Amino acid sequence: MPKIAIVSGEPSGDLIASELMRDLIKLNKNISFVGVGGPSMKRYGLNSFFDYSILSVMGLVDVLKNIKTLFISRKKLVSYLIKEKPDVFIGVDAPDFNFYIERKMKENRIRTFHLISPSVWAWRKNRIYYMKKVMHHLFCAFPHEPEIFKKVKLPTTYVGHSLASRIPFKPNITIARNKLKIRSKNIVIAILPGSRRHEVEKLSEIFLRTAVLIAEKKECLFLISASSQENYLKIKQFIKNYRIENFRIVIGHSHDVISSADLVILASGTATLETALFKKPMVVAYKSSWIEFAIYKMVRLIKFISLPNILLNREIVPEFLQDNLSPEILSQKVIEILDDKKYQLNLKKDFNLLHKSLKRNTSQLIFDQIKKYL
Repeated sequence: MPKIAIVSGEPSGDLIASELMRDLIKLNKNISFVGVGGPSMKRYGLNSFFDYSILSVMGLVDVLKNIKTLFISRKKLVSYLIKEKPDVFIGVDAPDFNFYIERKMKENRIRTFHLISPSVWAWRKNRIYYMKKVMHHLFCAFPHEPEIFKKVKLPTTYVGHSLASRIPFKPNITIARNKLKIRSKNIVIAILPGSRRHEVEKLSEIFLRTAVLIAEKKECLFLISASSQENYLKIKQFIKNYRIENFRIVIGHSHDVISSADLVILASGTATLETALFKKPMVVAYKSSWIEFAIYKMVRLIKFISLPNILLNREIVPEFLQDNLSPEILSQKVIEILDDKKYQLNLKKDFNLLHKSLKRNTSQLIFDQIKKYL
C-alpha cells in the first residue's frame, strides 16, 4: 500500500494538506498517511503523531519559549517517520520545522517534497541554497516563484494556490449571510485578529477600539472571527471592556465571515489572500514586539506585508504597521473605503485578475510528480 508522510503545523496548512489528501485518495484509493496535522487532516485518515498546535508559534519570543518542546517533538517525529518508511514525504508550509525533517528524510533515501515555499522573495533569500539541499522538489503556490529557484537548480512545479480553487470566483454574499443567520441590513465588518496567540493578544484590543470608533459614525454589524475555542475565550474577555452593541464572535467559519462582510479588518497573513479572493476591501495590520519588528525591517527585501500587494506588486490595500497602527488611523481608513465606491470597483477588478492567475488543478499537478515513487 502506498504510504505518504505529510506534516502541517497550523490551521491554514491543515486545511491545504487535508484537501490534498482528499484528492490523492480519489486518485489512488489505497494511499495511507502518517505524520502530523490537525482536525481536517485527521478526517482523511491521518493519525497525527502529536498535537500539531505546538507548531503554531510565531515570532522570536514565542519560538524561544517553546524551543525545547519543538526540538524534542521534531526528533521523535523523525525517528517515527523513518520507522514507518513512507514512499514520499510532503512538508506543508511550516518551513523552520519541516526543512529539518525533509533533510533527514532525504538522508534516509525517502523522496522529499515541499508544498508552499517560504517567502524567500520577501526576506532571508539565502534559504534557497538550503532548500536545494533538503528537498527533491518544491511545489510553488505563486507564479513568480519557480524563476527564483532556477539559480540553485531546484526542481519546481507551479501548482497554484488551493485557496483559488476552494473559493468561488463569484462568492454569494447572501448564502454566506444566511449560513451565519445575519438578518441585519447594516454594514457588515469582519474582524480577523489572526490565529496565533500573539496575534490575538496584540491586535484584538486595537481592532475592538477601532470598531467602537467606526460605530460612532456608521451603523455596523461587527463579525469577529475566532480560529479556536481558546481564541474565542480571549476575544470574549477583551470585549468585556468595550461597549459595542452590534457584534458577534464566530468560532471557525472564517470564509463565511469574510464572504458576509462589506469590509474586513485583519492581521497580515494568509487571510489577506483569502479576503482578496472573496473580492472584499480590507485594511491590514501588523504588530509585534519592538525587537522582532527591528529584525524584520533589517532583513525584509520588499516593502509590502500583505499578499495582495506583494503578488500585484503595488499597494492596492492599505497596510498599517507597528507605530503607524492605531484605532484612530484604522477607523478613519475604514470609513474612507466604505464611502469610496470607485475604489471598491477597481479593487474587485484587480482581485479578479489575481484569482485567475492563482487557480490551477493543484492536487493533480502534485500527484503527477509523486506518483512514480508510490
